[in-house]
Amino acid sequence: MLRKIRIVLAALCLVGITLLFVGIGRDWWGWLPKLQLMPATMRIIAGAAIGNIAVVLAILLLTWLFGRIYCSVLCPLGVFQDLVIWLRRTLGKWIKPLRKKFKFNKERRWVRYPVAAAFIGCVIVDLQLVVALLEPYSAYGRMVSVVTGGGAAPLLIAAGVTLVVIVLCAWIWGRAWCNTVCPVGTVLGCVSKYSLFGVRINESICASCGSCEHVCKASCIDAASKTVDRSRCIDCFDCIGSCKKNAIGFGLASASRKQTPEDKGRRAFIATSAMVVGAGVTAAAQEKKVDGGLAPLETKTPLEREPRLVPPGAGSVKNFYDRCTACQLCVQNCPNGVLRASTDLDHFLQPQMGYENGFCRPECTACSEVCPAGAIKPLAREAKTLVRIGTAVVNPELCLAAKGEAGCGHCAKVCPSGAISMVRVDGKRRPVIAEEQCIGCGKCEFLCPSRPVSAITVKGLETHRNK
Repeated sequence: MLRKIRIVLAALCLVGITLLFVGIGRDWWGWLPKLQLMPATMRIIAGAAIGNIAVVLAILLLTWLFGRIYCSVLCPLGVFQDLVIWLRRTLGKWIKPLRKKFKFNKERRWVRYPVAAAFIGCVIVDLQLVVALLEPYSAYGRMVSVVTGGGAAPLLIAAGVTLVVIVLCAWIWGRAWCNTVCPVGTVLGCVSKYSLFGVRINESICASCGSCEHVCKASCIDAASKTVDRSRCIDCFDCIGSCKKNAIGFGLASASRKQTPEDKGRRAFIATSAMVVGAGVTAAAQEKKVDGGLAPLETKTPLEREPRLVPPGAGSVKNFYDRCTACQLCVQNCPNGVLRASTDLDHFLQPQMGYENGFCRPECTACSEVCPAGAIKPLAREAKTLVRIGTAVVNPELCLAAKGEAGCGHCAKVCPSGAISMVRVDGKRRPVIAEEQCIGCGKCEFLCPSRPVSAITVKGLETHRNK
């Protein structure tokens, strides 16, 4: 029964999160990403503390009580690996070479803890590239985004390599990735080592047949010594149904535990890592949005902006890139094609804004609603219209009106904040920007008829301001 309940809950969480990454159901299950341990921790670091501290503490408390249920139910990358393992088991019923029996393996502490420590160090120094590559939720998001929508070459390569490595590890070694590389798994493993409830073997009944060890995809059951490594057990409950003598079950863990030097090391690791972190592409080419019945416009050349543009709710360029884990959820849910994955090394795979495919509509708050890491804080529609993320700048050498080639003035007509006006200079009408009114939405840039670069472009603000 426990196994069936886990499978149902895991399936619901995986389906919900996967649909979010393809832009479906934000209003229905948009809360699921906020239950992910690392994004919640990043939101705490970003200052969104009250609810997120509750989420992190709830996950740690759940792990201390019942073990690593998080890894087998809430973590999408973990559940995805279970699907790969299930596929091999299913095929193995008919194809003999694919039949797989797992066996107990000792914990690889020499890999596990240094990787987790390095990950925590990267969080502290804001080295987000490493965080994005190792964080399980973000890794799964990139894989889904690429499979469903493609993207630029760097994103395709990063997501493709991740997908191949994860699938091969799960296919050959089961949950080895979760118990060797994944920093979130390591942190939760340190807590679950001392969980009150867990998988237990009744030594008086156990015949040491090894059936539980053979189905354990975490390779944490030693049938010979009749023990379970609670730091690596993910509470999948596959072992319980495999025992014909009912010698293995889920219940209160043994009260008498001898603390070894190894245990003390784990306690020290918990004390430091839990305090610091708590856990350790580009999108598909969107359909070009049109406005007021205009025909789709020819694609414009993407611009390198300095300072960069970051979405309303980010607060500043630094806050956005320090907190973003490159999960691609905002990219996938942006209805206007404004966000895409960056390809430069400084912000590799993290989103960047551009107005060649659309503009940031003042009434749209999709990215702030789905961001699980606090890089984009929730923002009401009314408040968004008062946030200045950039300032429009006119290039008179490209402007048709300024050159006297046409009486354009389209930018002034479409500006939602009334920041652009047409002023006659030297006998020619040209657009003039009231900087304090401009919110940097990019509508003028997107709809400017100048090609391949708009005559009016938006320069980002390092720190966002309110009108």
